[in-house]
Amino acid sequence: MLRRESSSTADIKMLGAGVVACAVGFAFLGSRLEFDEPTAFDRRVRRLARRPLLDPARVALKPLFPIGLPGGYIPIAYATARWIHRRHGRGSRAIVTAAWLGWIVHRGVKLGYFRERPRKPGVRRRIDSYPSGHTTGATALAVATALVLRRDNLISTKAAAALAASASTAMGAYRVLADDHWATDVVGGWLLGSAIGLTCYTALGERRHRAPRVIRSKGL
Repeated sequence: MLRRESSSTADIKMLGAGVVACAVGFAFLGSRLEFDEPTAFDRRVRRLARRPLLDPARVALKPLFPIGLPGGYIPIAYATARWIHRRHGRGSRAIVTAAWLGWIVHRGVKLGYFRERPRKPGVRRRIDSYPSGHTTGATALAVATALVLRRDNLISTKAAAALAASASTAMGAYRVLADDHWATDVVGGWLLGSAIGLTCYTALGERRHRAPRVIRSKGL
């Protein structure tokens, strides 16, 4: 029992360190970005992403747009949580909370942080580029879901890593290929979404059911 509790404490500390690292990375990256001057990395990635060779990938990933909106990934979170709950798994609250915070936190950040989006002819100028909201929400949901599914032994460790990585990567790639965000906006979404997903899992997904307390009568 002591060994199990020590392992659980170590896991929580490791997850906490991950939250801090992602949050600090997100804040640091945001502090280095200019309002209307993309980085050399952003310009290079945009040139590559706009090549006609990538048109098939652009079309294939286009259905991700509605999924990356709150009206897309939040219902998915509720459906996933219900599926887990019906299989007597725990942590469904972590999944739903991660989806909601993925939307709320990123919108809160954009109230005070402004960055110009890639300019496109005939498209209204927008200054809410960092971080990518689609990427933040998808990453928060994917990370929390993967951790819960793995903890309940519903999927393997490799499958959990693949789920978290593939969902967040696909959404981030789509936002760059669609020319709606700079590459660093997507990186910021990965960092913020990961911090949210890890936080929700640590706070709501790791609670254990306490064993019933045994009351012994005197003299027995």
